[in-house]
Amino acid sequence: MKNRKFLRRGSVELFAFVLVLPFLIVPIANTVNMLVDLTRYDMLRQAAREAVLRMEIEGGMTDDELYNIDAFLKSKGIDTNKVHIDYTPYPVPYGEDVKVKISMDTVMRRYTITLGGIKRIDESTQFVYGPISSVSKKYER
Repeated sequence: MKNRKFLRRGSVELFAFVLVLPFLIVPIANTVNMLVDLTRYDMLRQAAREAVLRMEIEGGMTDDELYNIDAFLKSKGIDTNKVHIDYTPYPVPYGEDVKVKISMDTVMRRYTITLGGIKRIDESTQFVYGPISSVSKKYER
């Protein structure tokens, strides 16, 4: 008799754990996915800030700087075919504005709990950083 009560109680605890498990997993999975998205956005931010600093010095976006941005993003694991860069091309006279804006098409993944279980939701969106601007400091005599 004691054995039956133990099996019944154990199965109820297992059933309760299975019901609670999605409520434990979903917040952790969503947090990890959000951190991945923030990391990708931060890579765009770093690339744009570095680009605008180089544009100040050079007097606009040069081909070498475009190559550097591309190489930086590739080294961070970002697909550069999905990245679009709007910029002020070289040459820009001293005192004129230089601008850069980097955007990237991406898919944000989230999880939710439905009656059928855990459901994955993929949302296509675009990360945009900029336009950020500065003043050209390239002076030629």
